[in-house]
Amino acid sequence: MTADTVVDERSPGTAPPSAPGGPSATRPIGTPLRVALGVLVAVLVGGGLLLRLGLVGGDAIGVADNGDAVRLACVADLVPDATDGTSAGHGVVVTEYRTGGPGCAREAPTTSAGLILRATVAVTTALDGTPPAPDGSTRFSLEWLAAAYVGLFALGAGLAAFAATAGHRAGRGVPVVLAVIGPPLLPLLVAPWWTRFLVASLSEAGGLLGLAWMAWGLLAVALTRPAHRSARLLALGLIAAGGVVAATAKPGFLPVGLAAVAACAVVTVGTRPVRRHAPGLCAAALAVAIAAAPVMSGLRAQDEAYDVVNAHNLAFTAVLPESGPAATAPLGLRPEAFAQAGQHFYLDGGRSVPGWDQTVGARPEELRTAARLWVAEHPLVLARMVHRGLLATLRPQIPYLASETGGPRRVDGTVPRPAYPEGSQVMGPMFVYLDGLPGRWVPPTVLALALLASLLTVVLPRRARGSPVTVGTARVAGVLAATALGVVVLAVLGDGYCELAKHVWLGSYALVVTGLTLVVAAVSAVAARRAAGS
Repeated sequence: MTADTVVDERSPGTAPPSAPGGPSATRPIGTPLRVALGVLVAVLVGGGLLLRLGLVGGDAIGVADNGDAVRLACVADLVPDATDGTSAGHGVVVTEYRTGGPGCAREAPTTSAGLILRATVAVTTALDGTPPAPDGSTRFSLEWLAAAYVGLFALGAGLAAFAATAGHRAGRGVPVVLAVIGPPLLPLLVAPWWTRFLVASLSEAGGLLGLAWMAWGLLAVALTRPAHRSARLLALGLIAAGGVVAATAKPGFLPVGLAAVAACAVVTVGTRPVRRHAPGLCAAALAVAIAAAPVMSGLRAQDEAYDVVNAHNLAFTAVLPESGPAATAPLGLRPEAFAQAGQHFYLDGGRSVPGWDQTVGARPEELRTAARLWVAEHPLVLARMVHRGLLATLRPQIPYLASETGGPRRVDGTVPRPAYPEGSQVMGPMFVYLDGLPGRWVPPTVLALALLASLLTVVLPRRARGSPVTVGTARVAGVLAATALGVVVLAVLGDGYCELAKHVWLGSYALVVTGLTLVVAAVSAVAARRAAGS
């Protein structure tokens, strides 16, 4: 895959690409109209997301705390407005917080989600007219945080629409905008499974925003030419910024950042052979420079807080169930420990595992290294783990985390919640559930088709590759598919099958966007064939 043919292979003299369908016209879209289209897209995207979340004209939906919310809330000195002082265990989403909390118990990493939260708290508490409490604390609502994220989504969509319409002829603006904005936006509007994480004190919202920005930037590159320098530079900015935001949101989203850096490095801007690679390489280098320190701090914080938990879950929820008793000795576990294979750490903290203190608690890093080495030496085990992770992408609903919000009031008591297989602390029920899901063939099929389509745009002769839009969107699908696969692999090798549906949640969104991007590529191929035959 060469640097000038990753998402585009149009020379300066070729005709402007056309989106699937749409009437032809003679004049290119002028800058004022492009600006108007961008503003209109931003307004529509923002309004649609506000309605989807119930922030306007309805009850808001969100994601209840699974015990991790304090890791983000503490960076802004927020405490839940609940009688027990915690946001977990109430069976609803605690949206009301108070400022002036004690901060984080240990040094918090620098994350994009934390920066967005702190900025939102600073602005909204200054604008809020609610008087302070007697202790000096002020009110903060997670609905305000969600509104800030909606504004950032709208900004990214508007910029992508403006960039993508460069050089296209009048009359084709709407098809181009639909082809670029549609695939990342449609899943967010159709189902609440991804957007509801915007109303939560969790870092997933940063990953979702970053992936959407990256996808919009990639699609904008796919529908523009290298000669459109300003449009390409804007799209590069979206790709790089999206990768940084996602990778620094939480360690599990690092594959988004890696994909963004790789994509930036091979995008061309301009027509001069020597200089056309410079902007993309500079964007890739800048993204790495910005994200490196926060990513490393996030990895250190993860290890400090969850090294034992992650090591136990990797070994007992994934490697042992997929490998059998033969893996106990290479992992440094007692043979009788296999009887507890499939047990989540939080079931009993490992107390039922013979010799747990010596074989797990005292050597988490050694155990993780041994488990990953075993998986590397047994590729079938890795394949089964990745397949299990892909199956979990069919359940982005994550029903064991409530979506109902507590509203603008202090939360007291608990709403009972039913048990769900995805939240089971023993893996047997989850295995049976995942193995019985309909459509199990969909995630691996979408992944394989996207990677194959992207590969064909490189190995086939130029004349057989299809139209520029087909080639570009097929390659975007390949990048998104690789991103989804990276999220899944990192999830299963990081924490095993613990909360697997939640850990591959962003991968499920990436796969849906991948499938929709493949549809755009297919429609453009059909349209190009019809145009060539007419």
